[in-house]
Amino acid sequence: MKFALSLFLFCFTVALAFAQPAAGSSVPDKEAVTARFAAVNTIESRFTQQKFMALLEEPVTSEGVFYFEKPSRIRWQYTKPFQNGFLIADGVTYRLEKDKKEEQKNPLAHNIAGQLLAWLTFDLEALSKQYAVEFTADGVILTPLKKGLINQITVTFSAQNKQALSRVEILENGGDKTVLRFTHPKTNQKLPAEAFQ
Repeated sequence: MKFALSLFLFCFTVALAFAQPAAGSSVPDKEAVTARFAAVNTIESRFTQQKFMALLEEPVTSEGVFYFEKPSRIRWQYTKPFQNGFLIADGVTYRLEKDKKEEQKNPLAHNIAGQLLAWLTFDLEALSKQYAVEFTADGVILTPLKKGLINQITVTFSAQNKQALSRVEILENGGDKTVLRFTHPKTNQKLPAEAFQ
């Protein structure tokens, strides 16, 4: 379940990483957003994840790094306080646990991976079938069209790197929320050789 949740969260973070509004405009041009996204071949970023739950006084905090390379290679790796995550390479989904890599044959993992790849194409038509999409001056707000676990997703884009994000907040219907903050994002740079091993 933790693996599926990690993959699910990633669907909402990476795929929106490049939808930066045009300068001086509160509503960006969709064609410009798509073109900007298409120009990104790689991403590398550190992240901090905080999970706020009604039953806990303090948020559960973890840290990690993620890598993305077109067309479909992804590594989402938690490094603190535990070491796990997932890897998608050559069409195969793996679960990462410390120094182990295990192929996932669970249909749920493959379905989520397929959804992830759809997000990475930044298909606004497909997004609009699942979410009410509202572009803001500094990001995007997504509201699911069908009631489920997620109530709303708010994405804030980096002021320093127009092809990266700085924050994602996922608000659940029960009041819990997850906040992801990204630091030192790098786009279109050579990735470490071990990123997808």
